[in-house]
Amino acid sequence: METLSTAQVLSDDATYIAAYQHIAELPLAIKSAHGSYLVDAAGKEYLDFTSGACTMCMGYDRPECGEFGSFPFPYAVGIPQVEYAKALAKHFPSAGEAIKVAFGVCGSEAIDGAIKLCRAFTKRKKIVTFHGDYHGTTFGAVSLTTLPGRISDKFDPLLPEVHVLPFCDETASDDDIDNCLLELAYLDYESIAGFIIEPIQGDMGMLPMHQKLMQAIYGIAKTWGIAFVVDEVQMAFGRTGPFFSIENYDGIVPDAIVMGKTIGGGIPLSAIIGKANFMDSLGPCEHAFSMAGTAEACARGLSLLKSMESPEFASGLAERSSLLYQSLYALQERHPAVVESISGIGYAFALWLKSNQSAFDENEAAKRVIARCFEKGLYLMRLGANWLRIEPQLNISISDLKKGITILDQALTDLEAGRLN
Repeated sequence: METLSTAQVLSDDATYIAAYQHIAELPLAIKSAHGSYLVDAAGKEYLDFTSGACTMCMGYDRPECGEFGSFPFPYAVGIPQVEYAKALAKHFPSAGEAIKVAFGVCGSEAIDGAIKLCRAFTKRKKIVTFHGDYHGTTFGAVSLTTLPGRISDKFDPLLPEVHVLPFCDETASDDDIDNCLLELAYLDYESIAGFIIEPIQGDMGMLPMHQKLMQAIYGIAKTWGIAFVVDEVQMAFGRTGPFFSIENYDGIVPDAIVMGKTIGGGIPLSAIIGKANFMDSLGPCEHAFSMAGTAEACARGLSLLKSMESPEFASGLAERSSLLYQSLYALQERHPAVVESISGIGYAFALWLKSNQSAFDENEAAKRVIARCFEKGLYLMRLGANWLRIEPQLNISISDLKKGITILDQALTDLEAGRLN
């Protein structure tokens, strides 16, 4: 490969790559990646504290996945796909029910599939989601996406019969929850095909839905025959503690779970995992793609899943989660003038910043902290206006986890002291 400068790569990107391809704020041109590190065009390494937006939760090294065939799965049965489906089904939080898996290409497309399944299963039309949810950018998924500032109205009209309720996180009052349920009641339960929910709103700042609201929604779904689907594209694979984030809510067994991002071990892959009667409500070719569920993606994903199922991995993740939790709250104690709050659960956190400078607001403060971290070799992403995404790799070394926290601490010190002006 020709050696290029970062400036040249960024210039070529601006010339040849469509603007909507990126959500990038930093001048980073990646040549390669390994472990928990990104390597730029000049060879400088950056410790990645975002896990590639949770697409590379086990780091950037290619897993050993053995041989696999490459014939498109929709046209023939494939051994890697069947083996991976069997392994994933074992993790579904079911009460002894038959579980089936459908593989796809990406999380957004899988949300489209979930919409189809809800409507086919219930023979109803209305889909209910929550304000602040991010479900993706394909046409069905974007119709459910209400994350502020992310999606424009350039391609309206979106899907009809999509209804958005207020989201209530752990800090919500009983009145907030009652108001949400009242809005739901106005829709007529018998007309609702499905709830499609992010149990933990990742891109809104790692906000868990209030336990009371989750239980109420689930109770309504079971009583009125409404499909109950959870979006685990970002939070599956132990990111919040248990394998699925919905398992943080006692007694809830969804009809289906949508997965994506890290599920393919770095290769595009998604999956809808659900109760067999729900999954069989669509027939052959009603949500199929020639390159859905490629053998290599399934083989790589299965290899990573097996490594995650070991007792050593579980204990290591618990240690990392505890260290990250304690470290972030220690940062808040050391920097009260610039750290407003911390939200999150398990190994997924958001650090909400504020500005103590008259020269710029909290939005700019977050940008400048990220830029200072980048200078020092730590890659972070901004969520929304003023909160930082903190989601390191599940298997990051303890020394690298501490290194990243130290760099973040230094950047917050610089912000607090007025050195980022």
